[in-house]
Amino acid sequence: MPQATPRTFIFILLAPGLFLLGRYTAPGLSRQTAAATTTVAGAARGEHAALPAREEKIHANTDPVSVASEPSLQAWRQKLEAQAPSPAREEELLVLLGAWARVDPLAAHAYARKQLTHDAQAQAFTTIFTHWAEKDAVGAWAWVQANEPEEHSHLRAVLVETARHDPALGASFAASLVSRYPEQAAELYVYVLDGAMHDGNYTAARQIASEAIMPNEEQKNSLLNFLAGQWARYQPEQAAPWVLSLPAGPVRDQAVDALGQAWADIDPVRAANFAVTLPPGESRQTALRQAISKWTLDDPATASKWVLQFDAHQDFDQAVAAIATSHNLISRNINLALGWAETIQNPALRRESTTTVVSNWYAMNPTAALDYIKTSPDLSTEVREDLLAKVATQHL
Repeated sequence: MPQATPRTFIFILLAPGLFLLGRYTAPGLSRQTAAATTTVAGAARGEHAALPAREEKIHANTDPVSVASEPSLQAWRQKLEAQAPSPAREEELLVLLGAWARVDPLAAHAYARKQLTHDAQAQAFTTIFTHWAEKDAVGAWAWVQANEPEEHSHLRAVLVETARHDPALGASFAASLVSRYPEQAAELYVYVLDGAMHDGNYTAARQIASEAIMPNEEQKNSLLNFLAGQWARYQPEQAAPWVLSLPAGPVRDQAVDALGQAWADIDPVRAANFAVTLPPGESRQTALRQAISKWTLDDPATASKWVLQFDAHQDFDQAVAAIATSHNLISRNINLALGWAETIQNPALRRESTTTVVSNWYAMNPTAALDYIKTSPDLSTEVREDLLAKVATQHL
């Protein structure tokens, strides 16, 4: 019969117990804004502050290649196509198109429209409009608006590149489209933030996000959440004061969540020390859970010892639940896992965590787990009945 509680142990072994949005890979604005911003916050899965390797290579080529006329490029292309395809030649084509776009963007655009198809054409257009916006942002934007306003991949390329060099101008471009695409307003501004943050200009990004006039509160929140999460991946200590300076309420709460999650991903120890300084409440609970869940993956003993230094409090409940239900702890020290679960303050969460621990125990050692369920004085009648029903289902 387990009697131990986590307050009697210092060193234990635990194991795994978890959004934005990096740079978009799909060009259209037809996605729902919420999906777009979470993709950017999590990518996450990608990082907002780095162009794809191919684009970065093209950007680094600051010496324009001599491509003054379409026939010369076509002749090069024909020669290239006589050989077996390879990624290297595709990259070389994009380099040439980027250089051509700095000399004559409309000619480069016409060539890509006529000669390329599908993914190759899409990549070429991104390259062309990126270099065009780098040289003449106003001209590139005006041309897109007058000639291909529904080609949203062009809008994205111009917005990102413009904001890299002139964040305020990029923001003004995005603002001019909010009335046309109200459902995608946050996505448009995310493009601008991507550009502004490319070289670490978080001051400009913060100003853009704070001053953006959005159609509704939900999109405003999603924009702030995106910035909080992305900024935290690179400068969490600098991002935290800005997040905490937001007006109290749902906007700040969601931004704190985004900050905490991103920070926990890169440095769970510092994230935990930040989380514990937050005022008691839901945001603190979430931030602690995020940090402790990640911390236990890297150093479970130290994470547990850190939790033990604080008095039992409901704000630690979710973090303690993450420790208690760790598969590694259950498999190595079932008494300690149950002890952690017993210290959870919230009755519903304590019951849920205890059920999870015992169910996992039953999967590994049915006889011992069933004996505990039937005989332990620590279980209420209700929890005992729930567990018996659950293990009966597992046995079937």
